[in-house]
Amino acid sequence: MQTSETRVHKAAPGLASDRPQRWRRLLRLQPPTAADVAADLENESWVPLFWFRVALILLAVGALLEEPFLLAVASALLVFIAVAWAWNALIPFQLHYRRSFSETRAFLGETITLTLAVHNRKPIPLSWLEVIDTFPTNLPLDGVRLTASPGSNLGEYLSFWRPGPYQRLTRTVTITCTQRGYYSFGPVTLKTGDGFGLFNRRLTLAERQYLIIYPRLYSAAELHLPSKSPFGKRGSQLPLFEDPLRPAGIREWEATDSLRRIHWKATARHQRLLSRRYEPSDEPQVMIYLNVATVARYWEGAIPELLERAVSVAGSLAALAIEMRLPVGLLANAYWPGSDQVLRLLPGRRPDQLVRILELLAAVTPFAGRPVEELLSREAPRLPWSATLLVVTAVTPAELLVTLLALRQAGRQIALFTLAPEPPPQPLPGLTVYHWPHLIEDVIMPERVCP
Repeated sequence: MQTSETRVHKAAPGLASDRPQRWRRLLRLQPPTAADVAADLENESWVPLFWFRVALILLAVGALLEEPFLLAVASALLVFIAVAWAWNALIPFQLHYRRSFSETRAFLGETITLTLAVHNRKPIPLSWLEVIDTFPTNLPLDGVRLTASPGSNLGEYLSFWRPGPYQRLTRTVTITCTQRGYYSFGPVTLKTGDGFGLFNRRLTLAERQYLIIYPRLYSAAELHLPSKSPFGKRGSQLPLFEDPLRPAGIREWEATDSLRRIHWKATARHQRLLSRRYEPSDEPQVMIYLNVATVARYWEGAIPELLERAVSVAGSLAALAIEMRLPVGLLANAYWPGSDQVLRLLPGRRPDQLVRILELLAAVTPFAGRPVEELLSREAPRLPWSATLLVVTAVTPAELLVTLLALRQAGRQIALFTLAPEPPPQPLPGLTVYHWPHLIEDVIMPERVCP
């Protein structure tokens, strides 16, 4: 379970710098302006300004008239305001808000429990606490009603709490993972005040948490892939060179082996000549290129169902490459959420390589940053010649086919996986082409996405 705990033990930003201005406003007898009210709403209400001025007037009149009753009322009012102000000033200290997920990564169809907790770790109670948390709107949340967040496509979850001294309150929300995505939770706004309703305080906590829902994965049988050489046949399966810096074990000694290659310790232990075995310096690799565009003119719109199928195919090919013990990477012409960097992961053999690829696929959005053929032309020369390029796309424009043929003529090993309604119209000599109309039979293809 991953938790995110935010400790609120400071005053709101700008409180110290605004204090002299607010005290100067307290001494003015004219009503507060709209700017004064907007500034005070961030930390304190402007309501006590009126009563403080009334107390000062009563105190001055009582002193001039030597009236004990007016002096007593003014003193009681000042004490009342001071207690309320002190109560409001101590509210943020040792106040904790926690958002906990039972799991931060899940597959489609799974359910996750989200626990919201407020912990008041001080002897002073909170008469009221309003929490406005930011949740994604395209995930079913059991028992939660969201309101539209201004300026974004997220939703706001409003909840009320009344934590007493040293009390911890919790609420649970069930999340059903019905859609792939990289979902953000947060920021959160806390609103509270003293028990008399004189002072209010609002604190914004910018910390975010993320829930990653992986795409669906197809089996090799569902993709109709051959059990042998699913990515196409290679010209030669033998490595040209071995890297002496990458030992891979021992083997029987051969007459062509040099003395430097003999593993003397293993030879003495097994009482026969044994040689070192090295991994090839240029081993086979797999690089998956995902085209997130689902229409020929990607700026006109997208077909969400078709994009999900393409993302699932890319994840399934990565899982198949991992199963074949091949280094695999991913490159998509989409941007990482909140940045201008494309989704890229170089081929590798890390134990969590498939998890990292699925996380990238979870973050795929239907907005293509650039044509995939541009990425192929720019990134393919940086890969070793032993790498196999797997191109997953829902559309096959002429520019993409021309780029693939040019790379194949240059000696690249390429396999094209297309989810287009029709196979490529022109012959592609030397390319392995898979066309899957059975994956998109239930997808409605509009003639034009945008008017």
